[in-house]
Amino acid sequence: MDESLITIIGFIIGGLSIFIYGINLMSDGLKSIAGYHIREYIEKYTSNLFTSILVGTLISAILHSSSAVTVISISLVRAGLMKLEQAIGITIGANIGTCVTSIMIGLNVEQFAYYLVFIGVVIMFLAKKKTIGYIGKVVLGFGLIFVGLQIMSDQMIAFAKEPWFTSIMTTLGKKPWWALLGGTIATGIMQSSTAVIGVVQKLFTTGSITPAAGAAFIFGANIGTCITAVIAALGGSISTKRAAWFHVVYNLAGAIIGMLVLKPFVNLTNWVNLLLNGSQEMYIAQVHFIFNIASTILVIPFVRYCVILLEKLIPGNDHHDTLIENIDELDDTLIDKLPVGALAVAKKNTLRMGRNVIANIKLSYTYLISKNSEDYDEIIEIEALIDKYDSRLSKYLLKIAQQPTLAKKQTNEYFKNYQIIKNLERIGDIVSNLANYYKLVYDEKGKFSNEAIDDLNKMYKLALEMVQDALDIYEHDNANKLLSSLNKKEHTLNALEIECRQNHLVRMRDGICEDNIAASIIIDIISSIERIGDIALNTANSTITVYKDHKVKYLNV
Repeated sequence: MDESLITIIGFIIGGLSIFIYGINLMSDGLKSIAGYHIREYIEKYTSNLFTSILVGTLISAILHSSSAVTVISISLVRAGLMKLEQAIGITIGANIGTCVTSIMIGLNVEQFAYYLVFIGVVIMFLAKKKTIGYIGKVVLGFGLIFVGLQIMSDQMIAFAKEPWFTSIMTTLGKKPWWALLGGTIATGIMQSSTAVIGVVQKLFTTGSITPAAGAAFIFGANIGTCITAVIAALGGSISTKRAAWFHVVYNLAGAIIGMLVLKPFVNLTNWVNLLLNGSQEMYIAQVHFIFNIASTILVIPFVRYCVILLEKLIPGNDHHDTLIENIDELDDTLIDKLPVGALAVAKKNTLRMGRNVIANIKLSYTYLISKNSEDYDEIIEIEALIDKYDSRLSKYLLKIAQQPTLAKKQTNEYFKNYQIIKNLERIGDIVSNLANYYKLVYDEKGKFSNEAIDDLNKMYKLALEMVQDALDIYEHDNANKLLSSLNKKEHTLNALEIECRQNHLVRMRDGICEDNIAASIIIDIISSIERIGDIALNTANSTITVYKDHKVKYLNV
């Protein structure tokens, strides 16, 4: 191979690398600035198809990646935080949102690229606040996008003169289906339709490809994004698989229809570009935009039927609210794409962990009354699940905390979630100990007096209410409403503990409590139930605590 050609290829690869790095840098900065709002948009504004499409468009424009948005929506469906219909709307909107980058490239502001890089670096190094630093990252990334494009553009002019390259491009112009395949493969490899479309824009500027081949490349790039969606859905729930396959069918059908009407479509986009007096780069951006808007308009009337078809092709139901939960849905890909989304998934699973803790508290009282060994076995089974939640969620939260783009508010969410998980695990251990106390008595054919059970019933009822209130505060952020009531219940439980201890001593004196084993451990049981109330109050307080960095000062002795 000619030495100059090797140099040209090296520059093109280097320019492409800078371009992709710029997109990622800009995306990270925008994600850090708007990350929490992205989660709010998803939660509040995806109630119907049209708002879901708008949210998908907005998030894709911020992240500069339809693949990332699709992975986020699939991960949220997997966690039970989003319905299939919402994910479909976001998927449709994500394709439109990626047009923002190609339109920016079409504006041709390359002459300002190095100024933007300089300004971005200055802001990043001089910024004292994280938010200002993130703005610098956005500006730097924006500049690097155009630096990378400029490097590629300069080299492609020379590259386009190579006979073998000209021959390939001529073939693609005559056989657009090959261009479609090329766009699909390139996007699958690079995992970025934005990068592929950016390259196509530069190829078109140099005259290397025809309008038909350029359009086919874009159709193929849309198909290529499906690979990421399918990977994200592997091993997921029924709804997750349906969401991923909608993405595949939607993009594939759109591309095939586009290819079938390629000639009139190219004529239309040529006419629009002439009307707007657009550049060659803007022409490709317009092709991208018009194609995705047309696909959206065509699919909207049939979304309901698509859902019905997917339900028939992929039968079954999800069970997100069953007692024994499968927590394999803690999706690591969401941590990198949208840390606030990962925090929402962690919260959802922490609440499930809490429901299992509540179920075990109830079951331990049932075992106290029933003496049934099957109840004991179920308590131990649920306790093992609670321990599994503790282990998996702790590791998942740690990975989230290690994200460099995590904002202060999200860091506080991490600490809050972590503390609550540990509190729930401690309650789970106490409940397991209570079951073991009862088993110890029942294995020796012992029993608790009716009066003792009545006392324990009062404590159980109050402790259970406190745990439920604590989880309610955590789920709905309504500490102002319930915290005062929870404090009163904690004082009542403390008073009940003293009363139950005294009642036990009176029963011992009066000979009512005759079982030696039950009599010897009843005080431990009373203390354990009271401890559940203490931890419930700590859990509620954890939801309103703002965690700060603390420096320990040592005294010279």
